[in-house]
Amino acid sequence: MTGWTNRKLEHTAIDVGPCAWRLPMLIGEDRHTVKTHPSLIVVDPRDTDDVLEQAGPHVDGLPVLLGVTEPAFARQLEGEILRRLALLGQDRVEALVLHIDDPAEIKSGGMLQTMFALRERGVVGCLGLAHPDPIVAEWLSINAAVRLLGVNYALEDQAAGYRAISSATEYGMSVFTLGCPQTDQAVRFALAEARRVLPVMDRPIPKGLTPMPAEEVSLAWQRYGEEHPPPPPLQRGKPPLAEN
Repeated sequence: MTGWTNRKLEHTAIDVGPCAWRLPMLIGEDRHTVKTHPSLIVVDPRDTDDVLEQAGPHVDGLPVLLGVTEPAFARQLEGEILRRLALLGQDRVEALVLHIDDPAEIKSGGMLQTMFALRERGVVGCLGLAHPDPIVAEWLSINAAVRLLGVNYALEDQAAGYRAISSATEYGMSVFTLGCPQTDQAVRFALAEARRVLPVMDRPIPKGLTPMPAEEVSLAWQRYGEEHPPPPPLQRGKPPLAEN
């Protein structure tokens, strides 16, 4: 991809490029790519303690989004966040995103209160939530007062494009991808949609690759819709997966 232009991620003060980078890219030969193409560094909940410790010294002032999983009890959340920050060697991160299992737990408020308290203390900047199911993501966009929403959105899985992404935008959230595109076509699609949904990459963008033109993106959406119907509408008064 030729050129690298940074911007402020919508509804935040976070500097991002055409994509964000996964934390493991700071370990090994891909580190040079990140340094010459600075953007948000995304820490996935699956990143091990060892990865955090190895990558931490190379963050070097880049903005960081720290992702954590929903603990069994709300009181455990703060300790896990602070533990992972310490492993990363950071006193503060620009964004904190909770990857949730049960949206009903968010509705009860305990975990969000912990996140808000950390923001008030200056430990984290923007707050966010994430879930791969487009119905849950849509529900979160309506029911949670956060600035970031993590969704599954890719060339081969555009279900969040039916309602979740537009709902998040309407409620003042920026959206980012939970997965990373692997094929060149998937990368081209992701870069073309970067203003709607910030793509996260776990490898350098192939040299010479350019984003899809709008006509090709529209055609990809049309083809997806022919084989995949929209998700069912939200049920009033009940969080998705509440009975699971």
